[in-house]
Amino acid sequence: MSGRVYVFTDCDLDGIGSYLVSKWLISDDMPYTVTTCKNFRQDYLRWANHNKLSDYDKVFIFDINVSEHVDLLDKSNVLVIDHHNGKDGYSEFGKAKLILEPEYSSTCLLVLKTLLALNPKLKSKLTPERAKMIKLVDDYDSYTLQYPESTGLNTILWSYTGNRVQKFIEEFGDGIKPFTSFQKNMISIAEKKVKDAIETYDLFKIELPIEGKKRKIVSIQCDHNINEVADGVLKKYNFDICFVVNLKSKSVSLRKSKGCDVNLNKLAATLCDGGGHPDSAGGKITDTFLKCAKMFTKL
Repeated sequence: MSGRVYVFTDCDLDGIGSYLVSKWLISDDMPYTVTTCKNFRQDYLRWANHNKLSDYDKVFIFDINVSEHVDLLDKSNVLVIDHHNGKDGYSEFGKAKLILEPEYSSTCLLVLKTLLALNPKLKSKLTPERAKMIKLVDDYDSYTLQYPESTGLNTILWSYTGNRVQKFIEEFGDGIKPFTSFQKNMISIAEKKVKDAIETYDLFKIELPIEGKKRKIVSIQCDHNINEVADGVLKKYNFDICFVVNLKSKSVSLRKSKGCDVNLNKLAATLCDGGGHPDSAGGKITDTFLKCAKMFTKL
């Protein structure tokens, strides 16, 4: 892909992994802005004070639901790649290209598929270290958690202070490599925080009929290490679904046990105006969610 390219991407591991894939396959010095669904509009408008979409041959938007911003983004040089909510809300887009595939386990993997479809020869740029990095990002974002390094990689990202994204890219910009002693210490500290949360935070439970079966649901208030805390609670107490309530961000994260067949994307849409994919989803603390929460009893 030739010409000027710019990337807007989410601030989480999947968003940064998506940027790294595009960096590896398109251009090593590709400029980017890291943002979130909540902050996208203000971050974009700040960027637009000094830039124009028309200055770029392609503007990528990775891992962010931008369906509310058709007035800003419906241009032929914009490409949105996201694996969360499918085409919900994008009906007014007509010019921008949309690759929205919720069946994909991560946007990182979807970006890889998209770029290789444009030019299969780019696969030669995927060194073993880069390929493993993609696998680890996908493992974490899909909530498969098959590889211990994927959890460690996410912990390192969120443990950096200052410009954590830039530091992460400096450390892993050419793919995965063995963790340093400093990084291993970060992981040990985070593991202790997760263990303390699972053992000491208040838990609440309920049984609800979901998709034709009674499901055992547990809820915990926590604002850190969401995947790890949810996974630990589900395994320790043998529940089907875990709600992790973050009062700081006024959000709810939904995770499920390995044997549970509930579509969390649909459940998040119903309870908290959210979405995600079948195995991992989230949304806002809504009135509907609060009504449900009132029925929980302390574990």
